[in-house]
Amino acid sequence: MANSRQLNLLKEMVKSGGPIRMEGMTYYVRNGKLQACASKRGRRKVRTEKEVAANDRFSEVRTLWRMYRRAAGELPVWRMAAREAGAAKSDSLFHSLNGACVRAGEGVWAFPAFRFAAGSLEMPVVTGVAREGWRVMLEWEYDGAHAEARDGDRVYVGYFYGTQPQVPQLLAPLGVCRRDGRAVVDIPPMGQPEGTPLHLYLFFGTERNDRFSPSVYCPA
Repeated sequence: MANSRQLNLLKEMVKSGGPIRMEGMTYYVRNGKLQACASKRGRRKVRTEKEVAANDRFSEVRTLWRMYRRAAGELPVWRMAAREAGAAKSDSLFHSLNGACVRAGEGVWAFPAFRFAAGSLEMPVVTGVAREGWRVMLEWEYDGAHAEARDGDRVYVGYFYGTQPQVPQLLAPLGVCRRDGRAVVDIPPMGQPEGTPLHLYLFFGTERNDRFSPSVYCPA
């Protein structure tokens, strides 16, 4: 045990420089008196490989979410979907549905399972996909008698270049609605090599942007 001289020296050191940790104890001054308590800071836990991988994938999904918001702009796809699903936040729903489709450092790898959009509106039933260069023709089934198949539902096409799985893009063909049953979209080449694979996602949204459909994967 420290003698009085050592305690006085320690007190002066604490007063001049703040708390001192020594041999598992923290020394500090309160109301002019030297106080001591056990240091609570333990050894830093070493993360397992599984924990590191999970954290890296979470970071990748967060980055993908930021890129998605940049592409979608003000279109409230995931905000509406989260409200319908009772999810606390739109990014949480995006992560829960798409986390398993993403790899750290790679972006999306499971394109067929990726959800570009989610919601309660009736989803497209794709009947045809054709591509000529950077022009893509999409066809879908339309049943005007169905209560949820609204004539005026807008058409949206999300996509990834096969070379850029971390960068989602979005197009809204001008004047094309669900009732048309067909859309022709010109994908900007963006300096990509001719024939670069395209991962397309067709979905619908109401004219008021208050409901959206789940997306359907359309490789081209």
